[in-house]
Amino acid sequence: MSKSKVYHSVPLDEKHDDDVSISTSTTAISTRRLSDDSEHDGGFIPQARRGLSKHWMWLGHAVLLTTSLTLFTLSFCARNAKPNDAAYTKLYSSYSPAREAVKYETTRFTNLTPIVEGPFVGYGPEVDLAWDYIANDIGDTMISEAELDKLGLPRNSLKITHPKTGEVGYRAALEVFHQLHCLNLVRQAVYKDYYQYHGGDVGEAEGKEDLMGHVDHCIETLRTNLMCQSDIGVFTFKLFPEYGFDDDDYWPDFNTLHTCRNFEAVRSWAVEHTVAWDHNV
Repeated sequence: MSKSKVYHSVPLDEKHDDDVSISTSTTAISTRRLSDDSEHDGGFIPQARRGLSKHWMWLGHAVLLTTSLTLFTLSFCARNAKPNDAAYTKLYSSYSPAREAVKYETTRFTNLTPIVEGPFVGYGPEVDLAWDYIANDIGDTMISEAELDKLGLPRNSLKITHPKTGEVGYRAALEVFHQLHCLNLVRQAVYKDYYQYHGGDVGEAEGKEDLMGHVDHCIETLRTNLMCQSDIGVFTFKLFPEYGFDDDDYWPDFNTLHTCRNFEAVRSWAVEHTVAWDHNV
């Protein structure tokens, strides 16, 4: 008789234990795989984020540095840029229709020695011609109502008609020529013995009081303007042996540098815009 296989039933508890064991093993394997995947992903994502953060941080620094350098360069250029004549005049002078004529130049005064000579010194026909050129041979100009308002001048100022265009405006003149006229009057008053017989403002004065009133007006005009300008030029003292002074006799040296408006440019503008020579025009 052949041996027959005998099968024994497995107790329920034992079978359950095996199932639990298999299930636990499977779960452990799955958990390990998940853990490996998590470790792998968890290491990559923060590194990528850190890389992006570094990239944006350096980009931000570069933008800030570029902006700072640009602003510094613009500030430096603005501080050191020399304004043109028109901009400088507009910034530091009151409004004038003649400001378009202003040109600045650096000039050294050369004739202010202890004993001076020159075309404007003294009296006589030639000296008078020199003074006429800078003070008298320029007529008055005309400004519009808008320009009058810009200057803050009253509307009841003298009105005139332009002889060429027929336009109505206000008679006006540039201060510099009045100031030179005043200085010329003071010069003539110094040489009164000559000019009382040779015309000019001194010769045309109606008596001493009229003359002195005019001179006082001119002195006050020049004083006001000089104080307004308040020239801050600096002069020193030196010996002038060529004039026969003592070896220890120091005199002021007024031959100094100044920033001046070009007088010829202003005069040319005034001549070009002349419309009136007397109150009947």
